[in-house]
Amino acid sequence: MTYSITKVMVIGLDGVSFRLLQDYITEGYLPECKKILENRFKLHQMDASIPEVSSTSWTSFMTGVNPGEHGIFGFTDLRSNTYKTFFPNSTDVHTPTVWDILGKTVNGRSSSLSDKYQTKLPKPLRSIVLNIPQTYPALPFNGVLTAGFVCPDLRKGTYPDTTYNYLQSIGYLSDVDANKAIDQHDAFFKEVFLALEKRVIAYEHLLNNEPWDLFIGVITETDRMHHFFFDAARDPKHPYHNVFISFYKEIDRVIGRLFTRFMEMTNGKGIFMTMSDHGFTVIKQEVYINAWLAQEGLLKINNHEEYFEQIDAGTKVFAMDPARIYVNMEGKYPRGSVKASEKKQFISELRSALTSLIDNDGNPIIKAVYENDVLYHGPLCEKGPDLVCLAQDGYDLKGRLKRQEVFGKGHFTGMHTRYDAHCILPDSVETPERLHIENLAGIILDTLVNP
Repeated sequence: MTYSITKVMVIGLDGVSFRLLQDYITEGYLPECKKILENRFKLHQMDASIPEVSSTSWTSFMTGVNPGEHGIFGFTDLRSNTYKTFFPNSTDVHTPTVWDILGKTVNGRSSSLSDKYQTKLPKPLRSIVLNIPQTYPALPFNGVLTAGFVCPDLRKGTYPDTTYNYLQSIGYLSDVDANKAIDQHDAFFKEVFLALEKRVIAYEHLLNNEPWDLFIGVITETDRMHHFFFDAARDPKHPYHNVFISFYKEIDRVIGRLFTRFMEMTNGKGIFMTMSDHGFTVIKQEVYINAWLAQEGLLKINNHEEYFEQIDAGTKVFAMDPARIYVNMEGKYPRGSVKASEKKQFISELRSALTSLIDNDGNPIIKAVYENDVLYHGPLCEKGPDLVCLAQDGYDLKGRLKRQEVFGKGHFTGMHTRYDAHCILPDSVETPERLHIENLAGIILDTLVNP
């Protein structure tokens, strides 16, 4: 067994869909991506996590396992045996990341993936990990990390301190102020382009000045543009269509620069990839699942409380974003009302009702409903939802409790899709017939470890 000198570079493009990327390449907007694909690379359509939220999907990417092992089921979660919500962070990820496995910093954690590789590394490998969501606070490891969304404190989100000092010196932005996209469009676009500029400066500096075997750099600005302006992506008459296209042309230029530098550094022998954590589509309607459950008499709300403490006696089921469905079980929740003996039948009836949901024009809303034991495997399955709904394209499922109406529309024009994430890989890399985001950590490890 020999130590591999191969390097791997991963450029994460948050929310960039296979179909949009394919269309923009065909239309000539992305010449650098086209050159890469003509150089023995392949564009794959890839499945994201279920639910298709960034916190869950990025954690599945960086650990190579499903939520039943890593423990991140959504952007928010409930404290055990309570209705108290919290925001899971890096300390709540139960399994080692790919950079922990490579750097031999698993610190007593293990997973079905890490068990396969931990003994195959003759020495630790070093990683640079930039802007991946769900990595705050930054935990010490063999390399450099600055956290992605949510990163409320850049110092706590960056390791080591020398990297924090550098990022501060260039005015690095860990994220943009998305609220500006509501009514300060020009200011929002300016900040998006500025954040991308600062990100690229930092990425190139660290790429050239830090030792590394694995480099992961994520661009979040794509997701921010998509949520607020995805309706501009394919509509030439949209007032911001040209801004949207210009932004993608800049993304393409960045990819080309990083690809060229990487190939120079590795004499063309490294493994380069781009990937996303989910796809995107245009929103037709927001669908408030808890409002529907309340109308069906399955959810009771106490308006004198806040957040999920509003769940009142008599509630049988409630939803958290995006349509994670939790049966309000006796003994599991303070005001649980469903007995263990009733759960199986209740879930069967609920699944049928959810699958039958239609909009005001009679169109089906739910594409699929998955039960916990179908979706998840591992020691943390019981922490997860009892059911998860996947929507038809255009129906953005929401878990808000204060909505009275079932249908509505907010500020967003774009929503996540599970089936339309993308990955660009060398065509020499063996992949499953249908690529899943959980596969990528194994591909990285296979490349850097010579058995």
